[in-house]
Amino acid sequence: MRSKNLLFLFIALTGLAACSQGNRNFTVIGDVKGMPEQTIVLEQLYANDVIEIIDSQRSKADGHFEVAGISPEPGLYRLHFRPNKFILLSVDKGNVKVNAEWSALENYSVSGSPSSENLRHFVVAIREHLRDFNTMNMVIDTLETRGNDSILTIAKKDLADLRLNFTQFVEHYADTTPYLPNAVFAARMLNLASEGNYLAAFSQGLHRRFPRAKMATDFNDYYTKTSAKLKQPKHQTINLENGAPAPEVALPGVDGKVVTLSSLRGKFVLLDFWASWCQPCRKENPNVVAAFKKFKNSNFTILGVSLDNAKEPWMKAIADDHLEWTHVCDFKGWASEAASTYSVQSIPSNFLIDTSGRIIGHNLQGEALEQKLNEVLAAPAATSTP
Repeated sequence: MRSKNLLFLFIALTGLAACSQGNRNFTVIGDVKGMPEQTIVLEQLYANDVIEIIDSQRSKADGHFEVAGISPEPGLYRLHFRPNKFILLSVDKGNVKVNAEWSALENYSVSGSPSSENLRHFVVAIREHLRDFNTMNMVIDTLETRGNDSILTIAKKDLADLRLNFTQFVEHYADTTPYLPNAVFAARMLNLASEGNYLAAFSQGLHRRFPRAKMATDFNDYYTKTSAKLKQPKHQTINLENGAPAPEVALPGVDGKVVTLSSLRGKFVLLDFWASWCQPCRKENPNVVAAFKKFKNSNFTILGVSLDNAKEPWMKAIADDHLEWTHVCDFKGWASEAASTYSVQSIPSNFLIDTSGRIIGHNLQGEALEQKLNEVLAAPAATSTP
């Protein structure tokens, strides 16, 4: 399971950054072998939930491209490829060279930017942690299906240890990296609800480590506002176990009109928590799409609850990932009322709800989702293919 704010990312779109005294130029020179010709977008990622388009260029037939920007201080950037592929960069100034194979973009190499190379090593390590989480979750799902309680208890303890090790690794990196963008990126991956004490200390020490840095100020503003929301009165503890009634969800849909979970009563509903900026969610979406296509004519539907903060990236992700079901979002991010009601601490997360409105499954992903739906539904053969 992914930590809350894992592989977070940022939301609203603005225009090209203006040049001012003290700004520094940088150029990202890329060569991606085997990449289809496309427009490469350079985006800057801020600590306060803003994403800014800096530059874009159409790639050459051989995969070469160059994008450039100007920045008053080191910043966090990403190269945005189609469809929804990214390379993260931590850039100060000068020329940054990126080389990769399109078939394995995540194995890119970077030179000319020590901070970007440092960030690359961190992301690789995070990816390894995620693989461990996914493996353990599959084991737990299998054990729950088989009802092997003794081994299940051990497996859940192992998963808890993995989470602790992951958190400690991220905290250590955030505390020791000499690069501010990298430190902020790591800190934004942590769960403010459970790591509040650490993040308070991290926030307080940021300006001492990186004096007069705007990114440090932006992170402190984000931390102050988000922690204040967590101090607001909490929902009364709600039973979310299998067999319990599913709490109501009432949020604006894509047209702004309120959609309720109860309006779908009489169908099997997958209540799916996700976000456009959550890469594990985006990787899981093809499995959800496949399940929807197979079972949509078998009294099954999906209600997608997004933890986005702005409409544009949310709508774009819906279109890009072909999510052809009902979607709602209150644009409050992790402060989403539905996420709070359902005690969502990581995404992707979901709840399967039966025709009477009771929960019959939780965190069903990949093969586990289709297996569960096969148990409760009979999919017509005519709808088993796209």
